[in-house]
Amino acid sequence: MSFAVVSIGALIALGIVAAIASRLQGGNDEITVGHDCSSCTSANDGSCQLHCLMEEKKKKACAEPNT
Repeated sequence: MSFAVVSIGALIALGIVAAIASRLQGGNDEITVGHDCSSCTSANDGSCQLHCLMEEKKKKACAEPNT
């Protein structure tokens, strides 16, 4: 019984420490979407090429006027 109480107390204390550290860190984490296709690091599996083709298609669709 004592082991369970100590374990639960330790988990609660760890949660409090994590919450305090998260608040103190602050920071300005900026989320960026997409990447520069010229600096692709996953060229071997082709996922970068597919992503770049999709971006190009979106740009063309935005550039064409809707009729």
